[in-house]
Amino acid sequence: MRRGILFFFFICFLLSFAADANAAEEKNKDDRGKNFAVAPIVISNPNIGSGLGVAGMYFFDLGDWRKEDPRSSVQAIGAYTNTDSYFYGLLSSLYLNHDTIRGNFGIFRANINNEYDIPWGGEANFSTGALAALGLLTYRVWDNVFIGGQALVIDVSYDPDTPADGDYLNLVGAEDSTTTGIGPVISYDTRDNVNYPSAGTLAELKGYYKPEAWGNETDYAVADLAVNHYIGLTETHILALRAYGRTGTEDTPYSDKSRLGQQSDLRGFKSGEVSGRTILSGQAEIRWQFTGKIGFVAFGGLAKLWDDELEELITEDLYYSGGVGFRYMLNTDQKINFRIDAAIGNDNNEGIYVGIQEAF
Repeated sequence: MRRGILFFFFICFLLSFAADANAAEEKNKDDRGKNFAVAPIVISNPNIGSGLGVAGMYFFDLGDWRKEDPRSSVQAIGAYTNTDSYFYGLLSSLYLNHDTIRGNFGIFRANINNEYDIPWGGEANFSTGALAALGLLTYRVWDNVFIGGQALVIDVSYDPDTPADGDYLNLVGAEDSTTTGIGPVISYDTRDNVNYPSAGTLAELKGYYKPEAWGNETDYAVADLAVNHYIGLTETHILALRAYGRTGTEDTPYSDKSRLGQQSDLRGFKSGEVSGRTILSGQAEIRWQFTGKIGFVAFGGLAKLWDDELEELITEDLYYSGGVGFRYMLNTDQKINFRIDAAIGNDNNEGIYVGIQEAF
């Protein structure tokens, strides 16, 4: 981890130096009307290795847009790493009719070469290929309540490096599959800003029903609940809190298990190395806007998993991780941050994450 931490602080130093050199110019600069946010991605991720990529966002307005309405956006991202892993995708976030209708649509392609530590000794090396398309649409039915639905199609394939790695995949039940599902979405949103909230709450309940008749391995369902709460401690300090839970029915296949390290729950772990049918996690993050462009964060989290079929892979009663992060605001009007996070978890897990927008 020492090399990763040095890398993290080196990147932070370079960005801080560049920001200080342009401090006088940035002080009076207004990003209102700036439609682009582009940033390089320098990857050092426990799941895919180290590499380079780029992420960009384009902002636009739909219909009769008002100043207080969120701006719609399209985000493109792609990267390649030293483990011959790669991913790319396109995601749109749409706000229509004065934020009465919200939509998210995306398509993604990835090939990840995994190297998992096995609790009983050794490693499992295999590649995971995925192609996914998703869509979500909600309608504001009350002041802060949105109701709608979502749909997902994802094709997943596994390719073990050796017969022994194939035995590991058979043990956890990893099989090539095409998953199709639809389900409800209910959201409660009082955030003061959708990109960088300083107050308010976002609570989302989502579910998928995935019948065998649609090409799934069997009839099953999954559901998750996330609650993010934001407290403005001072003008420059924000406390961000997150509680997350996800579970599936008994026949949920390995490809759709809840995964430690997936998205931001929790940073520092390889996504998929520790999986279970049910996960509960909580996080806290302090965000400090040091200058108009420069910010820092400190975060920590806990997680618990349950699964009778994968109990040998769940080696801890409670998983934890913590870390620090650097922020550089690419667009002050829309409050879009470029972020670098360094995280450490138990069982010698670690990782550095680089991207656009906050972890939650």
